Amino acid sequence: MTEEVDPRLVALGLVPAPTAPQEAGQGWETAAPPKPTDWVIPTAPAAAPPPPPPPSPTPSVSMPAHKPLTVGDLFPGMGKFTGSAADAPAAPPAPAAPTFTPPPQSFAPAAPPAPRPQETHTPPPTYAPPSYTTTPVAPPAPEAPVREAPPPLPKFAAAMPTATKAVETPAIPTKKEKAAKPKKEKAAKAAKAAKAPKPVVVKPERVKPAPKPRFVLPPSGVLLRGPIVMGYPEQKLQITLEQLGFRINAKEPIDVAWTDVREIKSRRGRVVVRTKGRPVAFGIPVEGVAEPTLAGPLSRVVKEASGGSLDLAGSSFLELQNATDSLRDHFHDEDDPLVPTVVGLVFGLAGLTFTAILPDALAIATRNPIAPGAYLLDYPLAGFDPRILVAAFAAAAMLAAGIVRVAMGKAATAWARGTLRGWHEAGRKPIVLARRGLAAIVLNPAIAAAVLLAAVVLTLPSLRVQTIIDGSGFHIMTAFPLFDDNRAWSSVTDVTTIDAPTTQHFEGVAVVFTFKDKGPLSTLDGRLRGGSDRQLVTSAQKWRAEHAP
Repeated sequence: MTEEVDPRLVALGLVPAPTAPQEAGQGWETAAPPKPTDWVIPTAPAAAPPPPPPPSPTPSVSMPAHKPLTVGDLFPGMGKFTGSAADAPAAPPAPAAPTFTPPPQSFAPAAPPAPRPQETHTPPPTYAPPSYTTTPVAPPAPEAPVREAPPPLPKFAAAMPTATKAVETPAIPTKKEKAAKPKKEKAAKAAKAAKAPKPVVVKPERVKPAPKPRFVLPPSGVLLRGPIVMGYPEQKLQITLEQLGFRINAKEPIDVAWTDVREIKSRRGRVVVRTKGRPVAFGIPVEGVAEPTLAGPLSRVVKEASGGSLDLAGSSFLELQNATDSLRDHFHDEDDPLVPTVVGLVFGLAGLTFTAILPDALAIATRNPIAPGAYLLDYPLAGFDPRILVAAFAAAAMLAAGIVRVAMGKAATAWARGTLRGWHEAGRKPIVLARRGLAAIVLNPAIAAAVLLAAVVLTLPSLRVQTIIDGSGFHIMTAFPLFDDNRAWSSVTDVTTIDAPTTQHFEGVAVVFTFKDKGPLSTLDGRLRGGSDRQLVTSAQKWRAEHAP
């Protein structure tokens, strides 16, 4: 630091006055204002200046400006000192320092400081093409429609008469006739309030239970695959024995797991597999014809496969193969020409016999009971009726199959299956067809029984046609109950007799009844039960006389 110069020495001229104020000790009182050339105009927008400091809570006091001291101030009344040899040059007067007056201070409480904005450096703006906004413009006002001039009126239009509705004048009442008073219309009765419709009760629809999901066997190793037959009539399908179960490719596929199988056995020429659900029964065919003798070996093969493995060189599979190979040899041993001869003779003779006795047998079986003194007129079917022929020969087929099976045992069925497979030696075509027909009769007596039942059912409407004649009149029964008829004796106009064949009427006469409003009734085409035709005539005359007016 430099020593301060005593102003008295400066005033006496002993020490030269300082040329410039010290920079280090420059205070805010003597600071010179900045020169105009010292300002720099910023090119970029500057940040906002900071807010002024909050006012001091102390009261504002005006302070006198500081003034530099002079010799006159230090030594008042003292003039210029002249006593030296040479007069020292007077010091130039110091420039007047600017005075600073602080702003007035108020005693109001300090305001909260304003938040200082964050300084952000905004990049220089880039050129952007002007954007045009399409503002909705109101549509132009619709132009007023130009009204065309009306067409010119016809000549003398004003003079032409116009059509006007004629209004009748009310009649003037005379003295004798009083004016008719207008009738007061009765107020219409208020319409009865419509009855509220009955609420329709919507019955909830029955929701069918969802079908049970079908079990699907997962794929596994195939042990054996072969043809089988199921159902009746027989359907040719295929079975696949696998490690986890077996599957059959029916219309509705059958998948059975070995874990669900309870029992495997042969019954009536079929392999029956009992499961938790329905049992599965199937047989094995040989050249299209089921062979019941192979059901036992096949059941043992299926039982062995149920363990998850099958030995194709084991005893069960070899037994099945040997039984299949021995079928042809067994047929040739039983292929005796006597078998088809016996079957043919029994079938033919039984068919002719049944054709003769079946109409009367059916008539007797369906005949209505009658009281004593009454007569029954029925109409049995003829022997050549197709229904009678079918029923007769169906019964004959059942009889022939039963006789041959009882007489020959298993040999008859072995011959029949071999014949249907074509193992018999070739012959003429008619003989081959006759053999196969007789073999089918032996093998399928159940089909013959079904045909017999259907034929008998078809004859029932014709067997119902009967007429009961008694003291009350005629009770006519037709094929359909809706057309039944009852006739009284009072409606009979005549009773006559005509000639008839003695085969049906042993007296050689038949009775004809004539009615007033309906057709005649005769005993010529029917068979009379309960008496003869002449007895019927006598009884008819007696009953007619009783009911005469």
